[in-house]
Amino acid sequence: MVKNKSKASIKTIYVTAYMIMFIFAVKIRLLVFHNRYYSLMCLIIAYCILGVIGIYLFRKEIRKGVAEWKEHFTNGIIWSIGAYITDMILSSLANYPSMALYPNYDGMNDISISSAAKLVSVPLFVTAAGILGPITEELIFRFILVDKLRTKLPSIICVILSSVLFMVWHMHALTLPELMINLPKLSTSIVYCVIILYSNNPTIPILLHVFNNTTAIFMMLMNGTI
Repeated sequence: MVKNKSKASIKTIYVTAYMIMFIFAVKIRLLVFHNRYYSLMCLIIAYCILGVIGIYLFRKEIRKGVAEWKEHFTNGIIWSIGAYITDMILSSLANYPSMALYPNYDGMNDISISSAAKLVSVPLFVTAAGILGPITEELIFRFILVDKLRTKLPSIICVILSSVLFMVWHMHALTLPELMINLPKLSTSIVYCVIILYSNNPTIPILLHVFNNTTAIFMMLMNGTI
């Protein structure tokens, strides 16, 4: 019992550290580092650190996912492909209001990502934004807010909470254009939440998230924006 409480406390600290990083990161980075390069480096390094710590804290859940792949590989592939296709369809639909109302608007999150990609080395950017960043977000928004929290709250509440927070977390301003352009984040989160609840393999959302981010980075490389 004491050991379980200790683990819960450590994971609570992990979530708190993540929240502090994003709620106060901009102000802290601007106060400490007046140079944009160092401010972005601060955020990227924080993502790397939280990603590594998260992998260690949730190693049991990750091992469970790996074991599930070994025992039910075909099932995992079906879930992954189905989730990917569903996500693409829902994201396209969710992106329609933004394209219709604000066709020339570039999301602040995308601008920030592009800036970071230009200021740091490609290997570091891929590690932070393509691998450890997605892992950190999945541990927070799906492992904790859905898989763990559903023992205390109804699953539908967990899905709504996780998805809304995931969308808001990627908004850099409380404006209608920012809300509209981040609606695909809401639909993506819902898909990932469903996987966590029904696939019995918690690593599928991680793999999909990493795949989506690394694919986006690859496209940036192909387009010459990095």
